[in-house]
Amino acid sequence: MVKAIIALVLLLGATTIAASAAPHQSLSIVLHADDASTQRLPHYRVASPIAVRVAGDAGRYDAVTIVAKGPGGLAIRTPLARTAEGYAGALRLVRPGTWTIDLTAQLGSVSDAIAGIPLDVEAPDGSEVAGYAAFALAALLFASGVLIIVRQRAAAATFVRIATKRS
Repeated sequence: MVKAIIALVLLLGATTIAASAAPHQSLSIVLHADDASTQRLPHYRVASPIAVRVAGDAGRYDAVTIVAKGPGGLAIRTPLARTAEGYAGALRLVRPGTWTIDLTAQLGSVSDAIAGIPLDVEAPDGSEVAGYAAFALAALLFASGVLIIVRQRAAAATFVRIATKRS
């Protein structure tokens, strides 16, 4: 009976983790001279990391920085790290709404603003919150199952010690 409960809790936990895992968010920007082409999602989740990759002519710059301008005049500045293909980094947009992504590229002492990419950022919906709640419940049930097993084994060990002392 206990093994069946543990198996059920583990199955529930694995299913919940798979269901509530957030899909990967990415933004790819390819620079061509003074033009930029993008590969982006229709919308992004608020406060979830966005993997940003800048390629193409980006390798000729000394540094590339993202400047995200959001609702209410909020601005987030994120420097990107050089990679073999160009630059990459992570960006978190902390408010829902439409954000404009600008790239600031530096070559020597000269800076240049490139691109004006609009991104739509949405707050999590009820199903996403429900997924996190189900995951928390599964974790609680799993911990309870482990505690029950540990207590039963401790009680059995105590019974065996008492029984061997009497004989």
